[in-house]
Amino acid sequence: MIIDVVPSEGVGPVRIGMTMEEAERALATIDGHDPQSGLPALYDSGMSIGLEPVPGGTVGAIEVSRPYGPVRVEYRGIDLLGTPAARVVEQLSELTELEEDEGGRSYTAPALLLSLWRPFVDDENPDEEQGHYFQSVLVAPPGYYDGPND
Repeated sequence: MIIDVVPSEGVGPVRIGMTMEEAERALATIDGHDPQSGLPALYDSGMSIGLEPVPGGTVGAIEVSRPYGPVRVEYRGIDLLGTPAARVVEQLSELTELEEDEGGRSYTAPALLLSLWRPFVDDENPDEEQGHYFQSVLVAPPGYYDGPND
């Protein structure tokens, strides 16, 4: 199964701007959903999807945590969470500017309003999954990274 990431718009069937209730119903339509999970939504694959609400009760950002089953979380054919992080950075850099933070633990694509995170960097050892692969991807709307005084 492929979960498409559409920067500044949504992930899979969930769209930024949906009411939280609409988004929870959309999350339940993804294969492998655990109906007892609530939020974040949990799946058989080990994937979880969290929603960040904004005032008014709508979805303001969506974060997907890395699946361990046969699920691909993709942006333009790039498996963001199943491809080694160094390769993801290389592939995304061909499409857009990336800002590195935390010594390579996180990257943000400002033009896409997409960010990737892992708890530590271990690009040399594929057995060290926590550091070799990004563990989450966040999709946000324009203005998300602006401070309240910007």
